[in-house]
Amino acid sequence: MKNKVRIYGAGGHSQVIKEVLENNNCIVTDTFDDKPESVHHASKNNVVGGARKDLNAFPHEGDPVIIAVGINAERAEIAGFLNCTYEKAIHQSAIISSTSTIGEGTVVFAGAIIQPNTSIGKHVIINTGASVDHDNIIGDYAHISPKAALCGHVEVGEGSHVGVGAVVIPKVKIGKWCTIGAGTIVLKDVPDYSTVVGNPGKVIKTKK
Repeated sequence: MKNKVRIYGAGGHSQVIKEVLENNNCIVTDTFDDKPESVHHASKNNVVGGARKDLNAFPHEGDPVIIAVGINAERAEIAGFLNCTYEKAIHQSAIISSTSTIGEGTVVFAGAIIQPNTSIGKHVIINTGASVDHDNIIGDYAHISPKAALCGHVEVGEGSHVGVGAVVIPKVKIGKWCTIGAGTIVLKDVPDYSTVVGNPGKVIKTKK
């Protein structure tokens, strides 16, 4: 029997998640989006309005959900008002240590590697070809972008985004809701709400 999953979000990110689920012998039964009139051109599912339109009318109970929204803050906001159970989507080519843990609603895409004793939070994106080494801690709603490389004993705080091809050396702690620019080399701890770019990485602004 195929597992049934619902998707919240109908943009490009959701198309990747949908393909992972279908390759894992799952059926996407419903697709919700807050702007159903502007869904991704490749979406083949019938898309209906999301919970923002009428929270009480939204079918919270039912098949588990994956929040297929790429923006971390929006994913966190949606998780805050849904009262659903959640599914994971893990690509068959991903390599994940048996001693690592992955929270509910998290997605792991093709070619990603997660090494031993790593803890991945809820509703996290481990994107295509990302490398997460041993003893890492990845907070809820974080996004590790394609080809990003986190060395051992790295911490990434809640909601932080590590950009494409960024490198984080061992034992560095990235605070919550940070942005690490594409290709950045992070050599030291990053305070909460910071944006870091360059080689070596430097804080260029702090979010209020």
